[in-house]
Amino acid sequence: MKRAAILLLSVLLVAAMALGASTAFAAKPMNVIETSNGFPSGPHFNLNIHGKKADYTCDSTAGGRSVFVAEYGDSTITFVSNKKSSVTELTVLDPCAEAFDGTPAVVQLPKEDLGYYVFARILAKPNNGKNGEPSSIILYPNPVPRLCNDTDPENPEFGNYTTCPDDSLLALGLVTTEGVYELTEQGFERFDSGTSKGKGNSKALDITGLFMWTGWVCDASLDANEDGVIDENDVPIEYDLNLDGVIDADELGAWLDAMAAEGLATFHDNQWIFNIADLVLQDQKISNSGSKLLQIRFYPVATTEFIR
Repeated sequence: MKRAAILLLSVLLVAAMALGASTAFAAKPMNVIETSNGFPSGPHFNLNIHGKKADYTCDSTAGGRSVFVAEYGDSTITFVSNKKSSVTELTVLDPCAEAFDGTPAVVQLPKEDLGYYVFARILAKPNNGKNGEPSSIILYPNPVPRLCNDTDPENPEFGNYTTCPDDSLLALGLVTTEGVYELTEQGFERFDSGTSKGKGNSKALDITGLFMWTGWVCDASLDANEDGVIDENDVPIEYDLNLDGVIDADELGAWLDAMAAEGLATFHDNQWIFNIADLVLQDQKISNSGSKLLQIRFYPVATTEFIR
């Protein structure tokens, strides 16, 4: 650190809930943040996302703090966190995105009980400045997280898992169709059309919302019709409180509350996504248009000081 569930998952309905930056920033006084690079000060992990041309030879060796994505087009980074893991540093497990090896890049984050504040800024020379088009990059969280729990606490190997095992159906965490992220996307532009050279200060933005999730996580036993979705079709008919023969949203909610009381369902309100299960994998799509470098920093909430 520097100073400065499983196979079956429901499709989430991603609501348009994009919010602005947080009202509190870490360590630096607000006026310093606004006039400098936009990053809070304090302990953090760095991740550098490099845009590379299609003919780039990507070394898939794990390690380092960099991943490599297509300079133009879409790529994917899979973020992984395992509560049982002994990993204490941000670790790039696969630095190469689909354009170079056919699979997403993979980054493992250390377990953090309170999660992280996440900031990012776009850097490097604007690749598109010469033709007047902005160099830009947009991040989107995949609406379907993958998650599983450790059903055998005596299994020492679980801490080494970076994906849910195929035979762990009992560990399945199902998410309901109402789950949403606080931010649905975050975009960055490098080229300043007001200058001939496309240069200028690049300020970091608060992208924590791309990792903050609200919704239900349910035990696999509640998936009555085994379609991988927890919805009205799984609710027993005795919860048809108005006796109209149809389970509505209110009755689904009442059933989920009852299942929560039995320990079979949990509602998470604006939760750090990696804390909703023992092992969580979240894919983020990256749409790049000529950007050479995006720098992301993860600040542990527990050790980050705030000034409002």
